[in-house]
Amino acid sequence: MVDPTSDIGEDADESTAQECANCGEKILQSPTHRVVTRVEDGEARHRHFCSDECRAAYGESRSESDEPTDE
Repeated sequence: MVDPTSDIGEDADESTAQECANCGEKILQSPTHRVVTRVEDGEARHRHFCSDECRAAYGESRSESDEPTDE
């Protein structure tokens, strides 16, 4: 099922695809795509990850105060 609110739909191509915040890989039609959202200064911020492993590695490479959290 495609989420109609997602930036990554069936019509996404490499030029419009999100990049993994950890490894920089383009994320196209990936079932392992993860998005972490948090609010900073009253605005939603999103980080896209190509897998749970990249999400974990990103958190480990940042300080606790910079690590994204799920809400």
